[in-house]
Order: sequence, then structure tokens, then C-alpha cells
Amino acid sequence: RLMRLGPNFDEAQRGRPEENRRRTEEGPRSDPRFRRDRHRMPEPQVRAPPPEIVADGDLTGGDAETVDMRDLVQTLAFDNPDGGAWKQGWEVEARKGDLKVIVLPHSHNDPGWIKTFDDYFQTQTKKILTNVYRALMKDDRRRFIWAEISYFEWWWNEQSLAVQKNMKTLIEERRFDFVTGGWVMPDEANTDIYALEVQMDEGRNWIEEHFGKEALPKYGWSIDPFGYSPTIPYLSKKRGMEGLLIQRVHYAVKKELARKKHLEFMWRQVWDKEGKWDILTHLMPFYSYDVPHTCGPDPSVCCQFDFARLADGIRGCPWHKPPVPITPSNVAERARLLLDQYRKKASLYRSNVVLAPLGDDFRYLTERETEDQFQNYQALIDHVNANVEGVTMQFGTLAEYFEAIKGTFRPPVLKGSFFTYSDINEDYWSGYYTTRPFDKILGRRLESVLYAASVMGASNAEMQKARRTLGLYQHHDGITGTAKNEVVEDYAARMMDSIRFVQNWMGRRLGDEYFSCWVQEAPRRAARDVCRELEKEVVLFNPLRTAQKYCDGTVVEGRKTALAKAANCDRPVRQDKSALKFDPNTGMVVSPFSERWMVWKVKKGGAYLFFPNKESDASLPGIKIEDGGYSVKTPAWSRTIVEREDGAVDFIFETNLDRANQEWFVRFETDVDNDGVFYTDLNGFNFDRHKYRPTLPIQAQVFPMPTHASIEDNTKRFTVLSEHAQGTASLRNGAIDIWLDRRLQQDDGRGLGEGVMDNVLTRTRLRVLTERDVGDSEEFTPTQWCYQLWDELNHPIEAFGEIPGTSRSGKENYIPKEQQMDQKDLLRKSKEQGLNGNKKHNEGEQDHNFDTGINDEKNYGIDVIPFVILAFNRVEYFKQSIASLRKSDFPLSNPILVSIDGHVPEMTQYVRSLQNEFNITMVHHPFSCYDHPDTFPGYDESLNIGYKGDTYHNKRTRGTSCLKHHWMWATKTSWEIYPFSKTIFFTEEDYEYGPSVYSTLVSGQELLTDKYFGMVLENPVVSKRRAQRETGDDHWTIGHFRSGPMAIHRSTWNKLLDSIDLFCKYDDYNWDFSVMHLQNQNLLPYKVIYPSSRQTKHFGLDGLHGGKKNVAQGQLISFKSKTLKLSEPPRKKANKPFGGWGHPKDHEHCLYVAKYKGKLMKDTYNTKDPYSTTK
Repeated sequence: RLMRLGPNFDEAQRGRPEENRRRTEEGPRSDPRFRRDRHRMPEPQVRAPPPEIVADGDLTGGDAETVDMRDLVQTLAFDNPDGGAWKQGWEVEARKGDLKVIVLPHSHNDPGWIKTFDDYFQTQTKKILTNVYRALMKDDRRRFIWAEISYFEWWWNEQSLAVQKNMKTLIEERRFDFVTGGWVMPDEANTDIYALEVQMDEGRNWIEEHFGKEALPKYGWSIDPFGYSPTIPYLSKKRGMEGLLIQRVHYAVKKELARKKHLEFMWRQVWDKEGKWDILTHLMPFYSYDVPHTCGPDPSVCCQFDFARLADGIRGCPWHKPPVPITPSNVAERARLLLDQYRKKASLYRSNVVLAPLGDDFRYLTERETEDQFQNYQALIDHVNANVEGVTMQFGTLAEYFEAIKGTFRPPVLKGSFFTYSDINEDYWSGYYTTRPFDKILGRRLESVLYAASVMGASNAEMQKARRTLGLYQHHDGITGTAKNEVVEDYAARMMDSIRFVQNWMGRRLGDEYFSCWVQEAPRRAARDVCRELEKEVVLFNPLRTAQKYCDGTVVEGRKTALAKAANCDRPVRQDKSALKFDPNTGMVVSPFSERWMVWKVKKGGAYLFFPNKESDASLPGIKIEDGGYSVKTPAWSRTIVEREDGAVDFIFETNLDRANQEWFVRFETDVDNDGVFYTDLNGFNFDRHKYRPTLPIQAQVFPMPTHASIEDNTKRFTVLSEHAQGTASLRNGAIDIWLDRRLQQDDGRGLGEGVMDNVLTRTRLRVLTERDVGDSEEFTPTQWCYQLWDELNHPIEAFGEIPGTSRSGKENYIPKEQQMDQKDLLRKSKEQGLNGNKKHNEGEQDHNFDTGINDEKNYGIDVIPFVILAFNRVEYFKQSIASLRKSDFPLSNPILVSIDGHVPEMTQYVRSLQNEFNITMVHHPFSCYDHPDTFPGYDESLNIGYKGDTYHNKRTRGTSCLKHHWMWATKTSWEIYPFSKTIFFTEEDYEYGPSVYSTLVSGQELLTDKYFGMVLENPVVSKRRAQRETGDDHWTIGHFRSGPMAIHRSTWNKLLDSIDLFCKYDDYNWDFSVMHLQNQNLLPYKVIYPSSRQTKHFGLDGLHGGKKNVAQGQLISFKSKTLKLSEPPRKKANKPFGGWGHPKDHEHCLYVAKYKGKLMKDTYNTKDPYSTTK
């Protein structure tokens, strides 16, 4: 982060250990808005002499002024002498002459880091945007910029029509101005170009849709990513942007560029000879983007003009020179001091316009802070403009700054990237290239299915939720793996949910009875091929334009489908003419290249930083060598080799790193004489050239590898491709190191406050190829074969199985029409491949069954019964409920979906705490009365205008409709999330579970047919006041439906949907009584089955949102029976409706949710609900 160095690095406190300790304990670090205030740079050892500065007369530029970063990093000293006030620079002289100062208010809002995206919005960002809006409405001289559209879209959707109208005016007048316009401010090291474009377009399309093309930003703002790639300038120019601002560049590079006045340059693509894609770029010169490091070179002075530090419990400046309010008596002196910093900063640039950013992370959080900044700076602005000749000062936007400097000088040209970043000394940010690789894989998997769905015909609107999830994860604390554990879990849960959504869409596209073979049962658990485990026939879809071969040999033409028998694509494969040779003792490849499993044992470093200590070969206890070396297994990691017919070799690693302070990598050693030069890709689009420098630390020579690393000499090229991002290096001639995982027990002082200890089993697939005669070109260029292998690795064939119990008979168009093969040809190919449904697994394949506690493992995914828990705000009840679940036979791997009726912080936090123990997916009801208390679906007084009332002439009141809306949404969502389940168990937060609750459900599922509404786990006709009769006669009994926890069959849900109009329009706010109404109309079965020994007990309040106390009596005991005693319970007399559900808007919304195609998440209501009162 900006100033993430421990407080003992604060030069203002050196020599005061007691004060250091006290300030560490009591200082502002705990405040997330100012967590960097105390993180100061260490004091360098040698005072730097002033460098030779380019003279002011040398500002015209010219052909010779070209900087190639690939060459610069080979000659730059990378030293760090003491520069005085500007520790990493020199004593700067003030610029003379006219000056224009643009003060740029901003607030950097991370969409996830210490808190989740949702938590940040609810506790901070929502308040920030509201404060800024109110401040701008007070004074038309004020300005503000905003980058993260993911946050702004949410805030906008919650505003009244009046606020939206005013904000639109502010945007039209450019007083509130968007910068970049992406969904997030993305990382630039680990990201793939596809995901970068998705996040950029989701944000910019939203801006254009709501405010028109005129509001689209022309200038980019990227102040916090940890290094920069030329891919972003390309994508920005492609979208019509004209300029960029960046910040996190190696301090030595900044100093060198500042010395030559190259801090503003035309960023050019290395392959662009004519400068067609050039874009003007501004590099901030100092240590960070906070106020102490943006007004000028002396942070002790600049900090005095951060007026947010005046109040709100925020401590003063670490240099013991706190800010003071601007008054008529001190404004002249204060202005002189500030202008001196502005003039010194101006001397580093070629124009006489100074940009002075005014903000930091999550700034403008309170109204007082906001007014302190604007009012005090306005006083300074007024004084300077009235009294200082030749100087003008104003609040401005990034666009106003770029417009002001345009045409005032000829900028130099710069090529290349800004990796690897270092903020101080030898602290290189090369660890995050690999941190949490499992999640990087999950993000790439979401990219893959989104791309496949788009090829199938999915529109961006249909995929909006998944696209925005992918966009959110590209945030520079998302895909980097540099967030708190609970935030990482939140990103993973969102991605898993979106992957399922897209997979379900593709399955429906093929036909209603299809599901994706790759099923992931928990956010941070590896997916499994269910079709292979069930020995199923599969439909294959190839999203690429070129043909791909499935692992059983079936060729799938480009963007076509084919049938095949599910096969194990990760099994060892040896080609007949294989050249691979193995060490008989270790199983490692030794020829034609060698493979070594390696470990860096480290003593420091964390999520961001890599600090190597001791390198060694990995210890291989309990090693098992199979298939002659093609399969090697140890308890901690394994490797499988799959040789391809085209000569490429896949290495499939599975690692389970559980040893602290170790970084695992594989080293491929070859006879390639690369002379220290190697190449890596940038975002799967550009390429970077590196050369090993023995004078630089190892951590400086690790680079991001989103997908590709190569070394070459005059005769051959050796390449490693990957399906996800990780770090890579070439530290020895002829070698490439690829990082697999890292586990660090300590924090690295960059603000995260914890190490990385949440490693999970991770599967990494690397594709190795050796090529000869690759041609000769000025810039590195992969061959077409390499590109093909690269595409297949990242966009593999998608496989889909058929839900058991369904049939394709009568459905000839189960394949998309535009992609259908001739059916006769399809059948012919099926016969040729032996797809008769009876063929067993190939020899040598092993079944990998799920650990679910279910005897019939082959039916996993169909007979497993997910638990769906409807929750609200009774956390203590839920804790009691979970405690009983722990004591039961409930398998920890069994899926649980917790649907919370709104973003209730306490319940959300508790559910997150359970996700490492249980296989929990958490969703929030987006239409909750909790989140919408004063607008529909909560209480909206305007809905009673002209409304005659319900059956009993009652007006629509607060809260009566909440539960039925939640039940409908959660139930609909549950069947979407678990498309392969035939039964789902629905319960609430205040139920206790018996010792055999799960085995009871499993045995009952065998008895459950479509003539029963469902299965309840307590006698539905026993009085609540009477204790359960404990009999020794275990059996299942038939009763009539009442309410309570219940497992229902998919067929029951489908029948309810067939009568959804009657359900949604029945005037009863209780969902269960609405169900009973359908039963009385013979539209739903009225009978249920239940065990003689109940397995649930209610101990909370009647109704999810409160009511009278209801504590069931009696003990919960084990139940073991599969016997059903047939009986015919009397049909209950029809009840009168309770009312409370007579308003047409409740009916319409209920129908909208029920009929919506796909899952509904938080942004759907405000963007798509045609019945919203705000439309």
C-alpha cells in the first residue's frame, strides 16, 4: 500500500523506542482511512548529491528522447542515498516564473482489502459519496474525481430521484468527474487482457448508459496498482482516452525520470513503430499518493496541509508539525509555505502546471472532514489568486490538468513496463505475483466459462452479474491475493457463484437437462469432474475457432459440439515416440530437459514482498513413483505428466503447502544458452524482455507471468505456458523457475496486518514446449503453434452431462441451432467411438469420489441434499443452531446455502467465520426490507395512494411482505445454485438439529416421490405444547403439510412454478399458507412424510422476523428407519387468507422473481426490475 512500512521506520521517531512503542499501540494505524500515516521510509545511510538536472531550455523534446525501460533497468544503479527532505530524491530547487496549481480532491476506495466490498460500501464508501455530493452542491468552485464505478453504481441505485438529478448535473458540468471509468482500479501484473476489458467495459458502459457518451472519462487514474503494464495504455487508447496518471513505480526509476524531466511521457507499445497507440502519461514523483507526498518533496510540510487531520480522532502528522486551520491572520504565511512546495514539484516537470492531489484511502468519510478540506483550501486559493502575482490556483479535475498542459511541451517517448516495483531499499513487490494461486486459478476459470458462454450467444446483459464479479476480482487487492482472509473468501464465493451461473446458462442453452461436468462444492475447494465419476456420456463444446481434441481422442471442430464418453483428462499419458527420461529414484524428468521441485525457505516477506533466504531441493518423504515417472506423488504435492500428440508436455501439479515460510516452485533446466535473457507475457497480450543482473537482489528479478515464459538461443526456444498467473524467474542460464505456492506466517508491513496461511489444495497445469527455427524478429513473437496451445490451455473444451432421469428423446435441438451437427452424423460418430453407455473407465483411471458420508458415491451431486438456511439478524440463535449441527451426523463437506434477508453486518460476519469449517455459500436477499426500509419492497407510503387495501381493507404496512419475498427469492436461487440436486432441505436460523438429521434425510429421500409435497423432520400434527412421545418403534409416517424445516423434491418446485400466478397473487403474506392454498386447489400435493423421532426443534420466535416465543419441548434422539407406514391423513380444511399481500406491486415483484431467467443478486432490482418505483 502507500506507506505500509512499520512504525519503527519512521524517521521522525528514531531513537525514541518508548515513544515508538506507545505510538505503535495508540497511533492512527488502526483507523483504515489513515492506516499509512505512520509508515515512513527508512533513513538512508548516505546523503545524495544533487543530480544533473535538465535545463529549462531543454524542454522541446526530440527524436533522441526515447526511454526503453528494458534497457534502462540494465544500466540504472538502483541505489538509495539520502536525498534530504525528499528521501529518495535530492534537495529540489523551486521553479521560478508563472505557475498554475490544480488541487485535485479524490478518495481511493478499495473494492475489498481489509474489509469486503460490501462491508466497505456499507460502512465507508456510501458515506463518502454522500458527503462529496453534498459538498459539491454547496459551492460550484469545488471539484472531485471518482474511479471505482462498482461503488458508484451501488450508491447511485440507492439515491432518490432528486439526488440522482442533482448528481447528473454535477457530472454534466464536470464538477464530479469520472476517471478511467472501470469497474475497479485493476491490478496490472496478474490480469489477463480479456478480464481487463470486461472490467473496463462494465464500468464505462454503465456510465454511458446513465449519463451519455459525454460523461465517459478521457483520462485514466491508476494510483495504487503495484507496477504498471503497457497493456492498460493500449486498452485506454482503444477506448478513446487521451491520458493516464500512474504512481507506483520503482523509486530509483522515478528519480531517474525526474532528473531528466521525463515524468510526463508518451507511452508507446514496443511493437508500434509509428506511435499510433501513444498516450500521454503523468507519473507522480514521490513516495505515495497521500497528501504528505503529493504537494511537494517535503512530506513534513505537505502533511500540514492535510486538513482531514484536524479532527475526527485522527492524529496529527508523524513529523510533529500538525495542520492548523487557515485564518485571515495566518493565510499569507501558510500560502507561502505551500507555494514553495508547489514550485519545487513544478521543477520536476516540463510545464508550469502543477497537479496537487488532495486525498488518500477512504477520505471524505465525515461531513466535518470534507468541509475542513474544501474550506481551508478555498481560503488558500482565494488568497493566492488575489495576492500572488503570476500564480493561479483552483480546485480541478484530472481532465482539467491534462487540458492545461496539452501542447505546452513535447514529451519524450517511453516503451516497456514498470515491473518489478520497489518502494524502499530492496523491498521488491514480487511475492504477490504468486500469492493465493488457487484464487488466481478460480478467476481464470470464470474468464474461461464467460468466454465460452459469449461464443454460445450469451449477451453482456445476460452475463452482467458474472462479468461484474470477474471485474471486481481484477481489483489490485483481489487477484493479487493481498486481502484479509475473509475478503479472499468473499471473492472466491462470488466467483464460484458466478461460474455456476454461467455453467447453468450454457447447460440450458444445450437443453434443459444438461449441467456442467465440473462442479465446485465450496468457494476455495478444487472442482471435480462429476460426469467422469458417474461414467456419463457428455456433450462437448469447443469455444475456439480452431478444432480441439478431447482427451479421449474426439475432435471437436471450432465453435461446435460433439458427443463423447466422459474421460479422465488428468491421467498420465505417454506417447509412443516419447523422448522423456526420468530419474528412477525421484521420478523427475532428466531429459531432454530436467525438472526440479524447489523450495525457497524465507525468514520474512508476506502477501506483497518476496525475500529469498535459502534455496534447496524439495524434501520428498513418502514419494511414490508410478507409470515410470509419469506420476509422482508425495503427501504434500504430486505431479502428473500428460504428453500430447503434437509434442507439448503438460505438467499437472497438485500442491498442499502447509509449512510456514516456504515458497514452492518448479525449475525447468535446459541446454538453451539464453545468456540471462528471458521473456514473459504482459496480460496475455504484450511481451516483456528481462536480463539477469547479478548485482541486483533475486527478488528484483522475479516477474509476473500471467500465462507465458520463454528462453531462447540461436537454435531453439523453450516455453512454459500456464492456465493462471504466478511469478517466474530465470536465475540460471538455461533455466526457468515457475512459482507454485507460498505460505508466510508474518506480515510484511504493507498494511494487511497478517501473513498468508490459508493455503488450500491447488492444481497448477503447465504446458511445456520446445521449438526450433522460430524465426528472427526485432521483438519477441510466439509461433502460431504456441498461440494455439496457449488458447487451448486457457479456453478448453467445456463438457456437459445429462441430469439423470431426463432424456433427449423428442428434443433434437438440444445443441444450439447455429452449432448443430447433422444428427445422423452425430450418431455415426458416437458409434465409432463406442459411446454405448456401458463402457467402463479406461484402464489405469482411478475414481476420485467425494467425501460426503453418502454410501452411493457414484450419485454424488444428485442424491446429496444441500441445506438452505434462511437467516435474518438473530445471531445468537443461529450460533445455537450451528452448535447442534456440529454434534449431528451432518457431513462438513455437504453444501450449505445461507440466505440472509439483507446485508445484516452481524449475521454476515458470523456466517463468514463458519466458511473455513463448513462448505457454506452465503448470499444476501437483494430485495430485503432491511436494505430497502423506506422504498419498495419495504414500506413506501406512495404505494398506498389509490390502493383500496387487502382482503380486510388494510393498507400496505411496514414489514408484512418481507418474508414471502425472501422465501421466493431464496428458494428460486437455491434450485439455480444446485441444478444437479433432486432434493433440497429448507430451514431457518432458529432450529436445533437431532443427532441423525442428515442420515434421516438421506433415508427419507429414498421414500420421497412426486405424490408427496416433501419431507419434514418433526410430526406436523403434534401440538407445540406437548412433548414428543419417544417410542421405540422407528418408522416413517404420512401427514399433511404445515410448516417448518422441510426437504422438497425438484418436482414439487416445478409444480409450484406451474401455479406461480395463483401463489403470488394469493392475499396472504405467509408463504406457507400460500402453499396450503395451492394444496387445497389440488395444484400441489398436501401430504408429507416425517420420522417418528423428530430431528428438528424450534427454539426461537415464530416467524423469521420475530413474533411470540415458541420453544419446543422434548429431546432429539437418533432415528434409523427406512420403513414407511402407509396412512391417509385427513385433508385440512381450507384457511381464510391472512391478508397483508393484496398490493399489485407485491404480486408483480413475486412473479418477476419467479420467472426471471437466472439467479438474482444485489444489482438486479435497481437495474432490471421494471416495477421499481424509481423508474
